[in-house]
Amino acid sequence: MIKRVLAHSCIVLSLIFMVLWVLDRVNAAMHFLSRDVFKIPFLIFLILVLILAVILVVEDARQTCGDAQETKRK
Repeated sequence: MIKRVLAHSCIVLSLIFMVLWVLDRVNAAMHFLSRDVFKIPFLIFLILVLILAVILVVEDARQTCGDAQETKRK
């Protein structure tokens, strides 16, 4: 249960921060992310977290589906 909540939270938070990153690129006057040194590593981190979270969600869904099918066979 915790793995699911954390994975979905990572997806939501990474998407929020990606939107903030795009808004900062489009309208620099907003200063969401003001330091240039921070932007690229942060974007890389967000993409990696999003990929990891999607992998965990898919893995969990496959495992849950497999368990349900195994229960039906018994």
